[in-house]
Amino acid sequence: MNDRPADVFHVQSADGAVAQARHRIASAIRELGLPLSPHAVADVLLCASEIITNALIHAGGECWVRTEWTGRHLKVEVTDRSLRLPTVLTPDFEKGSGRGLTLVDSLTCSWGWERREQGKAVHFLVTADAALTADERLGALVRSAHQKATA
Repeated sequence: MNDRPADVFHVQSADGAVAQARHRIASAIRELGLPLSPHAVADVLLCASEIITNALIHAGGECWVRTEWTGRHLKVEVTDRSLRLPTVLTPDFEKGSGRGLTLVDSLTCSWGWERREQGKAVHFLVTADAALTADERLGALVRSAHQKATA
């Protein structure tokens, strides 16, 4: 049973909102003493940034973030009011967009979404013992970008 509390907070679109959300998630990880390597924490923060940014841009400028330790995984869930489902896109390198969910897919042990009564929730899981080494992390990013660029 998980006796560690979840951290839930609201994010509204504003300058610095995503950075503040990342800071809050990093603080929760530290305060809970979660067994995540520095690389795993970096991956969590990058993936959270991508999903929160997507919610703010595509779902009405606000979202709710929930971070919790399940006993085996750190779960980050972002809920918004949009019924538009997440889609992994081919990155548009000229526009600088379209890479978010590709990164999430590459850097987490799993991710997904579910419909909610008034929107959807997108989540990802990171496992402490499945943290990628620096070389594996770089390889995952390069493979992900290459696959999308040649698709």
